[in-house]
Amino acid sequence: MSNGAETTDLPGPTFPLKQPGTAVVHAGPRQEPRIVSVPTRCAEHTLGLPEGADVFAALERSLADHTASGIMAEFDDGQFDRIDYVHPAYGPDADHPMSFTEAFSVSGPAQLRHASATVGVRNDAPFCHIHASWTDADGTVRGGHLLPGTLAGPEGLRIRLFVLADARLVSDVDPETGFSAFAPHPLDPDPATAEARISATDAPSQPGAPSRPTTPLPKDVPDAVVSRVRPGELLDEAVLAVAQNAGFAEAEVLASLGSTTGAVFTGGSAPWPAVEFTHLAGTVTGAQSEDPQVSLTGEVVDVAGEVRNGTLAMAANPTAVTFELFVRRIG
Repeated sequence: MSNGAETTDLPGPTFPLKQPGTAVVHAGPRQEPRIVSVPTRCAEHTLGLPEGADVFAALERSLADHTASGIMAEFDDGQFDRIDYVHPAYGPDADHPMSFTEAFSVSGPAQLRHASATVGVRNDAPFCHIHASWTDADGTVRGGHLLPGTLAGPEGLRIRLFVLADARLVSDVDPETGFSAFAPHPLDPDPATAEARISATDAPSQPGAPSRPTTPLPKDVPDAVVSRVRPGELLDEAVLAVAQNAGFAEAEVLASLGSTTGAVFTGGSAPWPAVEFTHLAGTVTGAQSEDPQVSLTGEVVDVAGEVRNGTLAMAANPTAVTFELFVRRIG
């Protein structure tokens, strides 16, 4: 949901529940723009963690290892050992319907299913936000928002790092939602160029509409876009808008995480008011044409701690608190 660790011990909702995919208007002042994007060069690396490695410390250390201020990450395979985590929960009232459970801790080898991470800074110190799912030794599937203290298991972990050359990822408290959230900031010595980059991708286009003119950028710069998507924005429309406004004809979605108001899949749903994505993948084709196509699949953890997955229904999944979106050009 957010990258803070706010928790609640409320056992259930104290307010009427709504249908999955119903947007939430948060109590704080509405923030603009609704999509904040920074085009960036991206270099892919692999991080291997041995048994017992501290997952958070290793990812945070990777910033210095790659002289970077922002990294999006996707876990490929391996095992966890100790896992500290929370998952979405009902908030205290109808004006604040989303929160987190108390912290849980599990021990023993657990096989990775999916995990995604955003690595940046908070209060000028390295900071990491991870959502993950796993299968316990007894076959139980679990998932949630990981907390520091999580360790790699006997098989270790292999993680794909997407190192961002032109973006700084900063976590701060969002006045609209009251939760912490990452947002991208351009890294560019020329303020005019930086402003051109961010303004070219900070507003959504209507599906099917041609992208609006953008400031020309050097060909070696925008092979990816990192974005923060605010509450209420439909996830598939945000993905399309980012690709269109970046000038990408085709693009892929990976290493992304965040929350929607429940989840609406083509074959089922997960309950309102919030689920957290451990994994989001998909493609955009024909983004600059009159008939663009977006296809997204995802895995989520809901307020019962249940893990669900499937193909996302279009125009049905609004962001709940925030979405940290990574879109990379194909070709």
